[in-house]
Amino acid sequence: MGVALQYLRMVATGAFRHGATALSGHLEEIFSRKIPMSISEIKALQADRIEKVNSMEAMAVRALTPEEQTSFDNLAASVADIDIRLALLEDAAAGSASIQQNSEKLEAVKRSVRKSAPIAAPNFVADLSDKKSKRTKANAVRGWFLRGTRGFRSEFAAAANEIGLDLNSNELNLEARAQGVGSTGIGGALVNDEFYGTLTQAMRDYNAVRQVATVISTSNGSNIQMPCLDDTSNAGTLIAENGSISEVALTFTNKTMAAYKFSSGQVLTSYELMQDALIDVESLVAEQAGIRIGRIQESLFTTGTGSSQPQGIVVGSAAGKTASATNAITVDEIIDLVFSVDQAYKTTGNVGFMCHPSILAAIAKLKDDNGSPIFSQTYAGADARVPTIMGYPVTLNSNMASSLSAAGKVLLFGDFSKYFVRDVAGDGGITIVRQSETYATSGQIGWVAIARSSGLLLSANATTYNPVKHLIMAAS
Repeated sequence: MGVALQYLRMVATGAFRHGATALSGHLEEIFSRKIPMSISEIKALQADRIEKVNSMEAMAVRALTPEEQTSFDNLAASVADIDIRLALLEDAAAGSASIQQNSEKLEAVKRSVRKSAPIAAPNFVADLSDKKSKRTKANAVRGWFLRGTRGFRSEFAAAANEIGLDLNSNELNLEARAQGVGSTGIGGALVNDEFYGTLTQAMRDYNAVRQVATVISTSNGSNIQMPCLDDTSNAGTLIAENGSISEVALTFTNKTMAAYKFSSGQVLTSYELMQDALIDVESLVAEQAGIRIGRIQESLFTTGTGSSQPQGIVVGSAAGKTASATNAITVDEIIDLVFSVDQAYKTTGNVGFMCHPSILAAIAKLKDDNGSPIFSQTYAGADARVPTIMGYPVTLNSNMASSLSAAGKVLLFGDFSKYFVRDVAGDGGITIVRQSETYATSGQIGWVAIARSSGLLLSANATTYNPVKHLIMAAS
C-alpha cells in the first residue's frame, strides 16, 4: 500500500518522468530477486543520489547553455529514478520509506535554475542565437551567388526563405543600417553585415580621400543642400552704457551635393570556381568590386571637376603657395603653405598633408648644407605607419600629381574633414547585379557592383579661409 501511495503521489507531482513502465520494471526487479535487500544497497543508491544532486546544485548557480541544460535534465531524471528505487526498496525492506523530502529537494533545485540570474558574460544562449542569425544570413547570400551551380545546397534555399531573399532575382540591393545590412528593393532581404563590410572596407582601403574625409549617408539619392557660413569678416563690438547694438546678419550659402553612379565593371568568375565552392566566392566578388569602385572614386574625389561628377579635393582647394621653380620645391615654400591655412583649422586634430608618394620622396630628400635630411622621417597613427612632415600626418594619394612639373598642384595641407563624401546607403545604394546569360558561352558568370556617392569640399570662403590649401608649381 505504501509503494502504491508513493507512486500516485509522484505521478501527480511530476517527480519522475518514466511513468508506470519504470515503476513496473522496478517492482518486478525487486520482488523477483532471490537475494534479500541489504542496507548497503540502499546506502549505495543514496550516495549516488547525493552525488547527482550536488552536481545539479553546482550547475544551478548560473544560466545554462543548451548542452548544460540537457545534462541537467538527465541528472534530474536519474535522481527521480533513484527516488523510485529507494522508495520501493525501503518499502519492501521496512515498509516505512518516504520520498517526499527527496522530491521537495529535487524540485527546489529545479526552481533555483529557473530563477537564477544570468551570468554577466558571456551569455552563451544569446551568443548562439546571434551566431545562428549571422550564419543564416551568410548562407542566404551564398545561395544567391551559387544559384544554378553544383555548389548550391538545400540549406542555402532554407536560409534564403527564412530571411526573405529572392534567389531568382538578378539583383541584390544593399542598405547600411546600424546593426547590420538590409534591403527593400528587388531581391529585398536582410543580408549579412560581413559581406557588406567586405565591400565597403575595400572601397575605403583603396580611396585615400575617403579615409580622411567626413562620410555621410543619406536614405535616397536626391540632391541635398550643404549650408556654408562665412562670418569671418564680422566681430563683436564694445558698446557704451545705453549704447545701441548693431545688427549683422549671418551670411549663408548653399552647395549642392548630387549622387553619382559608380560601377565596378564586370567581375567574372568561372563555372568551375562557382561549382567547386572551395573558396568564399561572395567575399571575393565583394572585395574586387569594392577595390574597383574605391579606385574610381579616389580619382574623382581628388581631381573631379564638380560638373556632372564629384568635386575633387584638389579642385576645391585654394592656392596657399606658388613655388618659384617649375621642377623643385623648397623647405620655405612648404612652411609657407602650412601657415597659409588659418590657425583655427589646425586645432581640429584633422589637419595634415596629402600628396603622391613620389612627391613625398622628393620632400624627404631635401637636405641642409651638411647633407642631412631636413625632414627626418617620423611616423604617426595607431600602427606607427603614417609618415609625417613637420609633425603633421601625410596621406598618400596616387591620383595627385606624381612629378614636380609646371603648374602642378603637388601638395595639399589643411583640414581634410571639411571634405564631405556622401553615400546613398538606402534602397538602391549599393547593388550587385548577376549576369548569368551574358557570359554563358564562355563558361563564366559576370557580376557588377553599382554604388552611388558624391564628394565636395565644404567652404563658404573659397580663398582666404579655405580649409585646404595647395602648393602649386611655377607656370614657367
